[in-house]
Order: sequence, then C-alpha cells, then structure tokens
Amino acid sequence: MTTSGPVTDGDDGSDSGTEGGDGTTSSTRRSHRVTISDLARRLHISKASVSYALNGRAGVSDETRQRVLDLAEELGFHANSAAVALSASRTRTIGIVIARDPALISTEAFYMRTLVGIEQYLNEVDSSLLLRLTGEHGEDLDVLRRWSRQGRVDGFILFDELENDQRIPLLKELGVPCVVVSSNEPDDTVGRLISSPDETVSLLLGHLAELGHTDIAHISGPFTFIHERLRVQTLQQHAARHGITVRHIEGSYRYDDGAELTRQLLTGPHPPTAIVLGNDLMAVAALRVAMDLGTAVPGDVSIVAWDDSPLCELARPGITAVDQKTMERGRAAADLLLRIVTGNHPLHEEAPAGELRHRESSGPAPS
Repeated sequence: MTTSGPVTDGDDGSDSGTEGGDGTTSSTRRSHRVTISDLARRLHISKASVSYALNGRAGVSDETRQRVLDLAEELGFHANSAAVALSASRTRTIGIVIARDPALISTEAFYMRTLVGIEQYLNEVDSSLLLRLTGEHGEDLDVLRRWSRQGRVDGFILFDELENDQRIPLLKELGVPCVVVSSNEPDDTVGRLISSPDETVSLLLGHLAELGHTDIAHISGPFTFIHERLRVQTLQQHAARHGITVRHIEGSYRYDDGAELTRQLLTGPHPPTAIVLGNDLMAVAALRVAMDLGTAVPGDVSIVAWDDSPLCELARPGITAVDQKTMERGRAAADLLLRIVTGNHPLHEEAPAGELRHRESSGPAPS
C-alpha cells in the first residue's frame, strides 16, 4: 500500500522575535518548531498551497505566494535541509518491504510503532511511504528489484537482517540507497541505524541480578535473524559476569509459541526463576500460562520482555520490559535514509537509547 503524509516539512526552529498574527512573539515560541502546518493554519489555506508557494511551484496565486513568504520570514521558518535537497529527487518516496506473516505484523507492536514513527517523519518532510508485506520465501527480493527498476522509490529501510542477506548486495548492484535497522556495524558501505543488544541486555540482566536471579530462561525470536543471534551471544557474555546461568530457547515471536515454550519450562524438572521473552506478545503469553498453571508471578517466576508496548503496561500484573523507543527509531531510520539519498553522510548512526520499565512481573528470586 502507499501512504503519504501532508505536504509539510520541518525547520531548524529559529525565529526572529517578531510578533505573529495571534499577538504572540516568536520568542515565546522558541520551543516550538515552526512547520508548514503552522503557516497553513495561520493563513487559513491548505498545506499543499504553502508547499507550492515555498517551493516556487505553480498552483497558487501571486498574492497567496507572497503572503506565505512574508509569514515564513516573520516566523523564522527554514525548511528541513533533507526535504529541500530531496525535492530534486525522483519520487520523494521511500520503500519498506517486510517478509513476515501479515498476521504477526498486525499483532506485534514493534512494527506498528516503528511505522508510525516513520510516517510522522515523512509527514514533516513532504514525503511518502510505499509499504509491501510479502511471503517469507524470497518474494521480497522480487519487489525490491521491481520497485528499484521502475524508479518508484528513492531508497529502502530494511528490517530483520539475515546472515548473507541477499537484499543488501541486490540494492548495491541496483544502485539504490538503503538503511538497515541493525544490531551490528559491518563495513559494507550501506546505511545502518545501529541498535546494539548490549544496552538492553545490561538493563534486563542487571535488573534480574539485583533481584537475586541466577537461573534464567530466554525465549528468543528466530535464530535466522542476526539480531537474535547477537542477543544470545551478548546475554551469555553478561550472564558470565553476573554468575548467572541462561538457557536459550528459539521461538517465533508468536503468542502460541511463547505460551507452549513457557509451559514446557514451568512444568519441567528445573523451572527457571525468571524468563526473558523476545517480544511483548510472547511475554503476555508467558504470563497467561503461568497464571493458568498456578505459578505465582513474580513470587515463583519473574517475567520480563525485550520490547515494551501497551500490552505489557495493561497486563495484570504489568510486565517489566525495555522501552526500545521504537517510534523514535523509526523517525531516525527515515531521517538517516533521506540524508543518505541527498548525499549527506555518515552512513551509520546510533539508535536512541532504551529505558527499563520496571513493573509488577519481576521481583526477588524465590528461595
């Protein structure tokens, strides 16, 4: 599907201290970034008309154009540099092709919140998103190739990097920029928003270690993803420093899988005192299974999630999780891609830092 934001762009937040039409001075609005939406609202015209006027395009009268330019100067409006540079590109559209089951995408907060962040940013810079959900058997490569050759997008954001991921060399061969939302930082000359698992592991294991847990189970996503293998590796390294034993079990991010694997752990001969789940959906499933089995949370077992979401917050008890700042990361990925498209490097950027949300599902390890 194609989604497109209103014809807007951001600015550098500068102002001149002059008085606006509502009687307030721009110095009182220094914390507010003036956008095309602000100009359109004050002038009572559409954002498209403001964009046409600012960019010298046909579609507005000379009188309207002058009114827009005068107000922009008065409020100290300056167009987002990436948006200005992008105006000369082919499409002002970025592409995302996700090779995952649509049913899973619709229930996993990570993708929904990330896409919202991306849309928010594109909305501000007068650009659009072309999104396609495909099967998991290479159909995504066909879409990437077709959209690239048709010139439908200026670049792609890629998720769920695989070992020897074919998408990256394909886009390099086609000469199309991309940003990989990544856990590692190889020197492969492509854009990467780096989200190392080290930070999240430090938050989760540090929290559980303080509570006295030494026997932890980790139900991950598929090991076919590089980020999941790096999570396992990083968990092992940190666990050794804390004197903690971690058991790793490969999951699928699905609710049913999280429930079944949790059931096996809690009914086995040596149940762990804490379980780390690879996403919010599996964490909710784990909580439900523990309650069904009569296992007290957190009295008998603590449950924590790698990704926070409203599901974790609304569960009872609330589930401790790491807020991965997914909306902010979506914005950062889109911004990085547009800067690469316009020739504004560097290629790599660190993702916003996550924060631990301590809720009722984690407590002291049982004696």
